[in-house]
Amino acid sequence: MKAGIAQKLLTTYATIIISTIISGIFCLYVLNINKRTNEEMRYVTLPSIEELKELKGQLLEVKKLANTWIYMTNNKDEERLTNILMKDFPMVSNRLDKHARKWSEKAEFEYYEQIAANNKAIINNVEKITSILSTDESYLNDSKVDGAVDIYSVTSKKIVANDRLYDELISTKNSNLERQQSYITSLLNYLYLILFATLIVVIVVSLVSLRFSKKSIVEPLLKLNKIILDIAIGEVIPIEENERKDEIGQMHNAIRKMIDGAIQKINFAEQIGKGNYDNRFTLLSESDQLGMALVTMRDDLKKSHEILLEQDKRLLDAQRLARVGNYLYDLQTLTFQSSSTFDEILGLPAGDVKPMAMWLNLIHPDYRKTIGEKADKATAEKSRFSEQYLIRKYNTGEECWVAAIGEHNLDENGEVLSIFGTLQDITESKSLEVDLNNSYVIATEQNKRLSNFSYIVSHNLRMHAVNIHGLLNLYNDSDTEEEKDEVIALLARASQHLDETMHHLNDVVAMQNALSVEIEPQVLNSHIVHALNTLQSQIENRKVIIENRVPVDTIVNYNPAYLDSIILNLISNAIKYSHPDRQPIIFIDFYKEHPERANTKFVLEIKDNGIGIDMHKNGHKLFGMYKTFHNNKDAKGIGLFMTKYQIEAMGGHIEVTSVLNEGTTFKIFIK
Repeated sequence: MKAGIAQKLLTTYATIIISTIISGIFCLYVLNINKRTNEEMRYVTLPSIEELKELKGQLLEVKKLANTWIYMTNNKDEERLTNILMKDFPMVSNRLDKHARKWSEKAEFEYYEQIAANNKAIINNVEKITSILSTDESYLNDSKVDGAVDIYSVTSKKIVANDRLYDELISTKNSNLERQQSYITSLLNYLYLILFATLIVVIVVSLVSLRFSKKSIVEPLLKLNKIILDIAIGEVIPIEENERKDEIGQMHNAIRKMIDGAIQKINFAEQIGKGNYDNRFTLLSESDQLGMALVTMRDDLKKSHEILLEQDKRLLDAQRLARVGNYLYDLQTLTFQSSSTFDEILGLPAGDVKPMAMWLNLIHPDYRKTIGEKADKATAEKSRFSEQYLIRKYNTGEECWVAAIGEHNLDENGEVLSIFGTLQDITESKSLEVDLNNSYVIATEQNKRLSNFSYIVSHNLRMHAVNIHGLLNLYNDSDTEEEKDEVIALLARASQHLDETMHHLNDVVAMQNALSVEIEPQVLNSHIVHALNTLQSQIENRKVIIENRVPVDTIVNYNPAYLDSIILNLISNAIKYSHPDRQPIIFIDFYKEHPERANTKFVLEIKDNGIGIDMHKNGHKLFGMYKTFHNNKDAKGIGLFMTKYQIEAMGGHIEVTSVLNEGTTFKIFIK
């Protein structure tokens, strides 16, 4: 196994530290030697040289003073010699003696000891000379003078010899001083060399360490740092295994293992997100808390999913039972999503995302515009949409009633993002409602007609009863047979009128009691021809022109008896109320109410140029029973009443426009 990064760095740092320590120790050693040598030079060698020179000078001066003393002494020489012998020389000699004991060279000390012994002998001899020649009278004694001269001669030789020793010792000390200075200089040079070498070693080792750190530590760590940052922001990319056996390689492979584990967990989470709750997952270890959490989440989601599936099934079953579906319309993508029950209600293919227009086109044309406007208004106002309308199923075209409810999802700015809601099939309840409404309308209409009929019966029968009662009273009051015969004739006419009234009332009762009539496809022109044949004599007598524009192949779904009655009544009225001053013309036409629409009503139009009707005066009672508007003695006021009833019983209605003395137009709208 290769050495780890920590070991390599430790070796590098140890090299730098050891080099620095060695260099430091050497520096301290050199500085210590330099300090000691400088102290020796400053406090021992240099003072010693000066003191030797000073002692040498003093001895020479002693020699000179001693020589002068032999010939003639004076106070000044005596004082000077005394100061040297008693004060200066001992003081300098004592200092030199102290310094000499610190000399490191034995030869120098031996020189000094010899010089010191000579100095002592010289001082003693000079003191002898001064003691011999201590007075002026001493100079007169030749033996004393000769003795002093002999002593001086010995002393002079000693001084010369000692002076030579001084020179040699001073020279030796100077040489030693130069050697010390040279040694210090060499040590300093070595110090500089060691410091330079240490600096070079530190720089080289540091550069190598930096290069190694950059290549083997920093760059891999930066790469690993980027990988970790990518993982931190959610970007997990697989990495290859690293062959390095050191800490970086181990860290790289640890991160690789972590990424592989994360990818494994991501794939597992994706499978969970897709609803694959049976996907297997292997924990990385017994301490894999995230893996255990994912497994727990999967198990919980599986249970929740099973519960939701059961609830969805129940909800779908409930929706199917209630015939309620739900939808979501995304205004951003303009796509429409719906539940299976919703698709079943509209007959749409299940499962696909449908465009909005697909199911909007299923709205019945009669409601499409209104529903679109109300939906747009609800979206603009962000209000609830709730409407009932008719649709045609996509797959069968079958019509059914639905109730739609819509709400809006808004963003943070209050703008509509989507529309959601429900759609319920209310065909059964709507049919029941329609039936109830029809029953109510029929009951109301029958009640109104019954009230009208009761009024008519009460009025007409009471009128006939009063008339007959009056004629009977008149008959009882008649005095002659002739008067009675006249009353009997009037009673017979009144009885005939009563019979006609009873027949009319019977017809009305029969018509009102017919709750349903048979409807069959009818050739319209055959019924028009039948009516014209029936009225042939009247047409010829009045010379009526008939303009029949109805196509010969026109088919309508109608009750045949009602169709005959309606056409006959309207054509007969047109003939009956023709204008006396112009030839009667009757126009019969058949067309669509709104040709541009797919689902529209047809119109049977009968138009004449007769005397017309004052609509302002009589329009509100035009179709009332026993209502007449002209002075025609044959008018009964029953025809238009029955015609209107028959048309409405067939699901249509009748409209009339008329201008007095110009003509009248009747429009029968057929469903």
